[in-house]
Amino acid sequence: MCGGDEWKLLAERLGLSPTEIRFLDNRFRNPCDAVLAYARDKDFIRSVGELYDKLVKCNFPVWADLL
Repeated sequence: MCGGDEWKLLAERLGLSPTEIRFLDNRFRNPCDAVLAYARDKDFIRSVGELYDKLVKCNFPVWADLL
């Protein structure tokens, strides 16, 4: 989904703590996928519409439109 550190902004918007973000950054080859899975499992994301809105608020409208 992303190649740089853009996923960290999304992770913050989804409610992950700085510690959780650092953990995912150090442990996963694709931390953006890990963030989405973690946020889903923790009920930080309850619907596709909610994820869409958060992506738009992060100024990632192209990603949001891919949903």
